[in-house]
Amino acid sequence: MILTTVVLPVLALVLVFLFSIQKFSNQIRRIAGERFKSMLDALTETPLKGFLAGTFFTALIQSSTATTVLVVSLVNAGVLSFYQSLGVIFGANVGTSLITQLVAFDVANIAPLFIIIGFLVGYLGRGYKHLGKPIFYFGLVFLSLSLITSYVEPLRTDPDVLSFFSKITNVYWAIIVGAIFTVVVQASTVTSGVTVLLAGTGFLSMEQAVGIILGANLGTTVTALVASIGMNAAAYKAALAHFLFNFIGIIALLPFLAPFNALVSSLGGSLDHQVANVHLIFNVLSALIFLVFVRPFERLINRIAGS
Repeated sequence: MILTTVVLPVLALVLVFLFSIQKFSNQIRRIAGERFKSMLDALTETPLKGFLAGTFFTALIQSSTATTVLVVSLVNAGVLSFYQSLGVIFGANVGTSLITQLVAFDVANIAPLFIIIGFLVGYLGRGYKHLGKPIFYFGLVFLSLSLITSYVEPLRTDPDVLSFFSKITNVYWAIIVGAIFTVVVQASTVTSGVTVLLAGTGFLSMEQAVGIILGANLGTTVTALVASIGMNAAAYKAALAHFLFNFIGIIALLPFLAPFNALVSSLGGSLDHQVANVHLIFNVLSALIFLVFVRPFERLINRIAGS
């Protein structure tokens, strides 16, 4: 019964969410065209500028995976240097964590409005018709999340579901679950968005939710690593930097995770807001620290890559 009334609808809605994210991202990049690449090149003269550009573009297209794969491709094409790519990579994590803030603030309440406006603009917008599809898909992203919440709500008291989540007994297992799920769906946005929702409905504890999100940060690096296969050494180093940036950040946080979570909890807010805040604060702090040590980090990557 649960399979047909909950599991299959939720699975379908996760696919709709993933589809909407990809379509929204593609529409934004299509509208931007070559200007996207030229602006990215102009805005990466320094690591700080690259960080701001990576944050902005990732928040805009709602996919850190798309940003980092694009960056690796641009490095491979010689448009960006490896050093230029580092700031953008640091910013991509911050940009994707802004999406979890939108989920926590329940943008889904106005999602139908975006869908209606996008539809009308697409048909009646004349010179602005090209904006209709991205607006429509933006609304569909959050509408699908809202529907997922309504479907999973009855499962809060289901003994089988509670037994499954009880098996995620520590943050290490949660990180593994988050990484694997993100590799499967190829989008950390899906993992983090659904995790914030599940925390808000009481399915996940703070430790479990934060662990899954940290795992999503790690899992999303796999796509860029795979994309770099067959590319030049600079592109490989950019993909490797993305992985090590996330890996080192997570390893450094783990010994301090409990007090860090407690500090964020002390700031107030519901559990879903707290989880989203942990995601944002962790990524901002990691990025700022790596920006300070960007030259040593560059040398580390060069040494590992043998160049």
